[in-house]
Amino acid sequence: MKQKVIICGAGRVGTSITEHLSNEGFDITVIDSNSEAIQRITELYDVQGVLGLASYPNVLEDAGIVDTDLIIAVTQSDEINIAACHVAKSIFGTPTMIIRIRSKEYLDPKYSNYLLKDVGVNRIISPEDEVANAIVNQWRTPGAFDVAEFARSLVTMLGVSCKVDCPILDTPLRNLIDLFPDLSVTVMAIIRGTKLIVPRGGDDTILAGDRVYLACPTTQINRTLSAFGHIETTAEKVTISGAGAIGIRVAEEIHKLSPETNLTILEINKDKARHAAEMLEYATIISGDSLDPEIILEARLGQGETYIAATNNDEVNILSSLLSKRSGASHTVALINLPVFIPLFNSLDLEGVVSPPNLTASSILQEVRSGQIEHVHSIIEEFGEVISFEALKSSSIIGKPLKDIKLPKDVSLGAIVKNDESIISPRGDTIIEAGDIVVMFVPVKSMKKVEELLSVNLDFF
Repeated sequence: MKQKVIICGAGRVGTSITEHLSNEGFDITVIDSNSEAIQRITELYDVQGVLGLASYPNVLEDAGIVDTDLIIAVTQSDEINIAACHVAKSIFGTPTMIIRIRSKEYLDPKYSNYLLKDVGVNRIISPEDEVANAIVNQWRTPGAFDVAEFARSLVTMLGVSCKVDCPILDTPLRNLIDLFPDLSVTVMAIIRGTKLIVPRGGDDTILAGDRVYLACPTTQINRTLSAFGHIETTAEKVTISGAGAIGIRVAEEIHKLSPETNLTILEINKDKARHAAEMLEYATIISGDSLDPEIILEARLGQGETYIAATNNDEVNILSSLLSKRSGASHTVALINLPVFIPLFNSLDLEGVVSPPNLTASSILQEVRSGQIEHVHSIIEEFGEVISFEALKSSSIIGKPLKDIKLPKDVSLGAIVKNDESIISPRGDTIIEAGDIVVMFVPVKSMKKVEELLSVNLDFF
């Protein structure tokens, strides 16, 4: 029997979750107060749509809340999300609820405990915290445009742009072992323009302009980046554009990790700039437009420095990143909400990208797929996910050489972590044992097949 899910909100996050879960065979109903959003999502996916406010009991009832297993509240309004979960639990007894909360006032432990205990929410997702952490990870790993940790942080996924000076261009991937015998790295996916290439057999080569997703031991991040032509170091001066919740959170986290780092904040809104000055006494606050070359000049960006574009406007973030590069910044990280802008970064020679909708969707999908799934990370091009899971005794892959396992052709293994925490780069004769943690790239359309093959239990909570 299909598990029934109600998704409140048909925005970017709601649509992303709908795409993933509909491909996995869930029975999905989407609620939104925008008729165009409902029409669009029901045309794209095999789901039911209900027009109305998700906080209204009659709307939830029309959506089938009576026999729903899980409600995911991701509308643009915290208040509607909270009310929808409260009604679902108190009136209809919905067993599992995941909620997105943006306002930090609700996230104060004094009040978030109310959501967890009294309302009965199972998990609160805070986009601002998720996004800030992702930005800080990219500041710490300037050679990568995407970073995520797996297998109890023993394995790191890196998204790496391969430029004309990449040492391994035109080299068959099977030869990486010969070129770097001390390096344990596996290329899981290659994005070439708008095309996804999943390496099979080791004959694939990397070309200039490719965006590569790879898995390596966390202890070998710098060595791995160097092998792919990236020798950047963490900047000791950081300029952040945008003193909103994310910009403030990023500054606080960088200062906590590295108090000696020189921090500058650019903010066009005078009230926000004044608030930032009160909050961040260790930072230099410049009140002005980050698209004004004079303001960028005043920030004194130079070689070896990082510029973080964290405003709520994608176009401003892209253009100000370009200005910062022209002014001398070596590394940029930009907040991008609309996926249509992401491919621009490679062609514009910009570096890091952080997608709030992707991060929020990844966190929610990880909660939905509890069971043996340890971590989920949707790659920013939206071609698929990198996941990690514990191999079960019941799985058909246990005890067999990988060459004898019939994984879907568009799926690739990145790393296997044994009980002694040794990290194995998967090869044809590698054998997975019960209890191993496996890191894998899976396109959205193949997730259901992978679940069945691996006997991964995706029961709710």
